[in-house]
Amino acid sequence: MAGGDTSLLAPVIVIAALVIRTALTELRDPGSARRQWAFATNARAMATGATVAGAMTLIGGQRFGWAAAAWALLAGALTAFLTGRDTSDPTSTAAPSKEQAMSERQIGKVMAAVGAPLTVTGVAMHFLPGPGFPFLIIGLALLVTGLAMAASARRR
Repeated sequence: MAGGDTSLLAPVIVIAALVIRTALTELRDPGSARRQWAFATNARAMATGATVAGAMTLIGGQRFGWAAAAWALLAGALTAFLTGRDTSDPTSTAAPSKEQAMSERQIGKVMAAVGAPLTVTGVAMHFLPGPGFPFLIIGLALLVTGLAMAASARRR
């Protein structure tokens, strides 16, 4: 953000806030993160989100650069979340699908595994050219949430 592009900061803060909200909810109610991130195991939802993110990046990427990518990531994730919402009755006793075979601990490990390199990349970009601060914020948010999910799954 050396060029003064503060438009990149807004979507990064929103993404980090949503991820941290998941971590706090998981600490209060173990297992809630799995319900909130269930869309990540739904292929249709992820394909829809990736399509929206790709289209937004293609449309605005040339003109707005990293800010367009951050907004596209946020829009794609929210689209996938809305597309992947389970519309069935949550009190039904239907058998769980094979799509939700990942445990909270595994999801937490994946989030921590993605967050750690993003954090290191953000620190490196602080000294090298690139948007280091947004990478650092998102990386730390994913790392903390992943560790919280893994710890709460271990606690049960």
